[in-house]
Amino acid sequence: MGHPPPFPPPGAVPPPPGRRPGPLVFVLVAAAAAVLLAAAGLGAYLVLRDDGDGSSAAASPGPVDLRVPLTFRLLAGASAPPCAGGSLTVPGASECYTLGPDALTVRRLDEVRAAPPDPARGRTGWSVELSLTSADAPGFAALTRKAADAYAAQAPGGRMAMLVGGTLVSEPAQVTQAITGGDVAINGPPERFTRAYTEALVHRLTGR
Repeated sequence: MGHPPPFPPPGAVPPPPGRRPGPLVFVLVAAAAAVLLAAAGLGAYLVLRDDGDGSSAAASPGPVDLRVPLTFRLLAGASAPPCAGGSLTVPGASECYTLGPDALTVRRLDEVRAAPPDPARGRTGWSVELSLTSADAPGFAALTRKAADAYAAQAPGGRMAMLVGGTLVSEPAQVTQAITGGDVAINGPPERFTRAYTEALVHRLTGR
């Protein structure tokens, strides 16, 4: 099965009726990097970028323990619907995803925020920005390094899913190189990524 270009909140704020939700975008903030990665599914992608001053809004006041865990997990395989045998999918996706054992579960963040649009940086909708702790950042780097190795071998593990409280956020995306930075921004189409939608995800993660 072919995979379109490369890397991807739960249903507290659903997309408008009758509209395909569209891809999520994961912006992994890493100093002095500007690399567009190849993605899967509906064209989701992963971008490494230096965001400069990192200004944003609605930030948590420092480290926060998550009410529900946040998990990054590599795929074991993908198949055509209907989904069976514990495989997962999301609205609008054309595949069912079987998750593998390689994962990183985060229960604490240095910071989490809902950030407003920033057209100067190509961000037309709201986004959720996360800063992993120094304890989790090396594990995230190791997970993405393993994903990059699998991508080079054209293996399913080259795709990484994101789950919030065990719920798949969107179609997984491919990772073509290791990500050593600990800052992650979750973006998507502006009609879905409204202020209410992103703040609902922050609230689900933190309970605040």
